[in-house]
Amino acid sequence: MARIAAFLTFILLLSTSAMSHRQRDSIDCLNVVAYFSSCVEFLNGHVHEPTWNCCMGIQELNRLAKQNHSAQRICQCIELIGKTEDPPFLLASIHALPIKCHTHLSFPISIKKDCSRVN
Repeated sequence: MARIAAFLTFILLLSTSAMSHRQRDSIDCLNVVAYFSSCVEFLNGHVHEPTWNCCMGIQELNRLAKQNHSAQRICQCIELIGKTEDPPFLLASIHALPIKCHTHLSFPISIKKDCSRVN
């Protein structure tokens, strides 16, 4: 629980400090954490299927990425989430997520992606 609180505090500080650099309609990392956190157990291999909440969160992030042109920001936030995970996200789970959720990804999921190249 303390680890989650520390992570959320870190994200809040990051989001606040980056506010001047973001577009007005851009999503912040707290939103990404809210929509994406239920996918972490699947992505790091602790469970074999993503939850309904995970899939709904991915669909909402897809919508936000398209609507607000926020794919780059979502990528950056997910990269931060992934860097705090132990074990790290599994490549097979990353590739399986859109298939198991019957959707696509409008943003990459990786801890090593150059998010500055994401449109």
